[in-house]
Amino acid sequence: LPRRQDLPEEAFLSSAQLRRIEQSARLGFNSAGSGEAFERFIKEPSPSSFLGFIASFFGRKRNPDGLLPIISVSYCWLEAAHPDREGRQLQLLSRKLRGLYGGGGGGGGGSTTACS
Repeated sequence: LPRRQDLPEEAFLSSAQLRRIEQSARLGFNSAGSGEAFERFIKEPSPSSFLGFIASFFGRKRNPDGLLPIISVSYCWLEAAHPDREGRQLQLLSRKLRGLYGGGGGGGGGSTTACS
C-alpha cells in the first residue's frame, strides 16, 4: 500500500462526506424484510404473519443499501519497530467506537492493518 501522504486528495473523504454516508445508511425502507414478511404470510396465512407483513412497511433497517463506509485511522508509530506493540491505540479506538455505536455490533466487520 502507498503511504497516506503519497495518496491523491480524491482518496480521502471529509468528515462531512462520512456523515452523509452514515446518515443515509441509518434509515431506510427494508424492502428485503418486507418481501420476507410477505412470503411468510403467503406460506402460512395467519393474523400474526399478516401483522408482521404490515409492520414491515414501518420498520427501518440500518444500512439497507449495503453501504460500507471505510475509515482509515492514521497516527504516529509509537516505536520504530511496531506501530502499537501493546495495542493501546487500538484499545482507545475500540472504546471510542463502542461509545459512538453502542457496542452492539451492528453487523459490520472490522479489520486492522499496519502500513507504513
